[in-house]
Amino acid sequence: MIELSQPNLTKLEKNLVLKVLNSNKLVDGYYQDLAEKKIKGIIKAKYVAVTQSCSSALEIAAILLKLKPKDEVLIPSFTFTSTANAVVMRGAKPVFVDIDELTLNVDLVDLEKKITKKTKAIFVVHYGGFCTDMEKLLKIKKKYNLPLVEDAAHGFMAKYKNKYLGTYGDISAFSFHATKNIVGSQCGAIIINNKKYIANADIILDKGTDRKRLINYKDKKNITSFSNKKFYSWKNIGSEYRATELASALLYAQLLRIKSLQFNRSKVWNYYYDQLKKINSREFDLYNVPDTKIEQCFHLFILIFKSEYKAEKLREYLIKNSIYASFHYIPLHISSFSKKISSPIKLEVTEKIFKKIVRIPLHSSLNIRSAKYISDHIKKFFKKI
Repeated sequence: MIELSQPNLTKLEKNLVLKVLNSNKLVDGYYQDLAEKKIKGIIKAKYVAVTQSCSSALEIAAILLKLKPKDEVLIPSFTFTSTANAVVMRGAKPVFVDIDELTLNVDLVDLEKKITKKTKAIFVVHYGGFCTDMEKLLKIKKKYNLPLVEDAAHGFMAKYKNKYLGTYGDISAFSFHATKNIVGSQCGAIIINNKKYIANADIILDKGTDRKRLINYKDKKNITSFSNKKFYSWKNIGSEYRATELASALLYAQLLRIKSLQFNRSKVWNYYYDQLKKINSREFDLYNVPDTKIEQCFHLFILIFKSEYKAEKLREYLIKNSIYASFHYIPLHISSFSKKISSPIKLEVTEKIFKKIVRIPLHSSLNIRSAKYISDHIKKFFKKI
């Protein structure tokens, strides 16, 4: 089976992980610090902390925003549960917004319509490594004086107007899960671009304590020392959000290889696009956002069908031929849990599209030979229907 996603691991990743194991220093170490500095250097962010997951980063964002019961937060329904969970866990209410039919990112007209006096924040999701019109979104943010959180789980290395996604919002979250472009096992990062949120971030990341101020990461032998300060204490709520040293070493190795990893993905994405656009069929569209302001990161390759039935048939056909294929999110607003926390709503585009999506394999270990095998089978499928 050719998998949808697969980590691309080399001796470098294995050697750095082995160094961590041999050091017996599994937390608060040298590679955690290096990974954070590397990300900060790439995207030019004010603050970066590697976390146990993107979900952790979103939860920290919700704490930093001081969300509370009766607060409302605007989020797209077409996203993973983590986006909404971060809001609900603070007792706040997610208000689900529709998506744009072309970009599959948040519909800014619907978003603005749903802003009320109870709205306390906007959580935007950069689906597929593309984004909505960030200029318009920032105007809405400014007009209503709302903090903006970017869920950039799909968007590491993507840009809008030559500026990295994750650097537009007050707070942002990246994913380095095993299914993402850059892998840290289960790993993520929180990015803070608004200085007023930075002071509390380290406290929340360290289980509500000011422990971070005691740690000195300067020892290149991965022997973390502590400063002369005598103690740390409980300052706020928090949890064990920081990434382990093992995950950080794996992530750092991937960051060192980021150009080649991204090049491999782009090569396969472009091959798919060139081959599949030749299919003379009105049955589907290839997911792409033809906006010169957007520089995507080649996270997903998607076909969007006109018919749910034919989308399902292609998924079945590919799986029978050892090619894993899938749809994507079941919209949050129609989930069983959503019915317990919010009133029923209709989101026309979200409901119309989600079952019509066919995702095909895209990862840095995929070669052109495999991409050709996949493309050829898709072509065969359309010859049969």
